[in-house]
Amino acid sequence: MTGEMVALGFGMASTFGLIVGVFSVWNGRMTRQEIVNVIRETQLRTEQLIRETQQLIRETQLGTERLIRETQQQTHQLIREEQAANREMLMRLHENTARILAKLG
Repeated sequence: MTGEMVALGFGMASTFGLIVGVFSVWNGRMTRQEIVNVIRETQLRTEQLIRETQQLIRETQLGTERLIRETQQQTHQLIREEQAANREMLMRLHENTARILAKLG
């Protein structure tokens, strides 16, 4: 009877060990598969974020170039307007100076 009990104990322990071993292998495989999935999803999301960031950089660059062109055009227009105003002021000054000189002399 004692031998049978020992054999039964060893049999149960072996069965338990087999179950634990099988589930350990299965759990290890599932964990590795889950880690691979997380790495893959992280890589895809990172690539997507990089593409979106590059697109935003391109859009920002184009917007900046457009603003620079517009600012240059506005600055050139203001310079032309100032030149015209200065030219007119100088002509009036010249005319006034000529009139003063004519009266003096």
